[in-house]
Amino acid sequence: MKYITNRRLLVFFFIGVLTSCKESVQEKTNEGYIVTGNVKGLDTAVIKLFEFNFADRDAKPTVIDSTQMTNGVFEFKGIVEHPDRVSIRIGDKYSSDFFLENSVISLEFDTATSDRGRLKAKISGSPLQAIYEIQQAKIDSIFNQKKFEALFPLRAEMEAAYASKDTAKIKAYQVKRASLSALEQERTNERRGFMIQYAKDHPSSAVAPWILGFQFSEGRMSKEEMNEIFPIFKGDAKHTAMYKYYEKTYNDIFKNLGVGSIAPDFKLNDVNGNEVQLSKVKGTFKLVDFWASWCVPCRASFPHLKELYAKYNKEGFEVVGIGTADEEYKWRKAIKDDQTPWMHLLDASANHQWGVVARQYGVPFLPTTFLMDENEKILLRNPSKEELDAKLKELFGK
Repeated sequence: MKYITNRRLLVFFFIGVLTSCKESVQEKTNEGYIVTGNVKGLDTAVIKLFEFNFADRDAKPTVIDSTQMTNGVFEFKGIVEHPDRVSIRIGDKYSSDFFLENSVISLEFDTATSDRGRLKAKISGSPLQAIYEIQQAKIDSIFNQKKFEALFPLRAEMEAAYASKDTAKIKAYQVKRASLSALEQERTNERRGFMIQYAKDHPSSAVAPWILGFQFSEGRMSKEEMNEIFPIFKGDAKHTAMYKYYEKTYNDIFKNLGVGSIAPDFKLNDVNGNEVQLSKVKGTFKLVDFWASWCVPCRASFPHLKELYAKYNKEGFEVVGIGTADEEYKWRKAIKDDQTPWMHLLDASANHQWGVVARQYGVPFLPTTFLMDENEKILLRNPSKEELDAKLKELFGK
């Protein structure tokens, strides 16, 4: 996404004067954007516009422009080559999002409505923002259908149960949640279906990738669905930050780190501080498992993985656990508590961000697993329990 900010607009202004002195004020305005803002409850602050970067979440945010707010009022001027959703930061405490396009846009904020620093803006002048809000309201209406009302209190009940640290209350919540799983899946499917259909119906709109959002992922779409959806986008949609995330995700899954690709080699330290290189790990077949101590599904998978390890380890099956987005002492404690017998390596990171190797492997979520042969050729990527069982049975003949 390319921007030309206020400081460079003067060049375009003088070119415009030379080429056409008859342009109207409205025509000049439409050449770029003017964003005016008002923040109730705050007088002065530095206001910054940022690009989103979901393709590399550890990268430092790119600043589009910044300005000083005075008496609760600020203004930005510039030109955007392609419209996109951007982040606006108000001082060090508040933030919000909106569609930036070449129009006259008004933003109104009230700090009294802050939800942990997030402000909902009253936005006018952005046609794309208006479209986005209409579609989001439709998505909300799916969630709020009367037939799903039994699901409404679940989140509050979950938070209360786990906050209580009462085993009986946690168990009661889990039983209730399980009893409503079919209804919850129905709601998820309806919401997901709406989002996918919107993208199919509006493939060139900058709004479409933002409505589909992170539904485009391994955990939420089959590979067949991803192959169907990815090629449909065109025009402004392909210039959005969300599409760039789709592009990286698609390339990781189907090209760079998909089945048949050679996995990147790496070196990490084990629990004893010894350096281990993936390519030198002995094993006819290796399962590289990215996990963290706080990841419930990760640790829930360990009992079955222990069974597979016991069954196939002497036949040449090795597991390489890679702790990432975690604190070292918690990682060590989880290994000890779970009594997992395979090698564990630490992909050190800060602030629960992905470590270097997790980023190298484009890890989208935890757990993420890769089954590979002795030459690091990927045989399975994020297999289900059933897929992994079947593949190991095929490879080892038992």
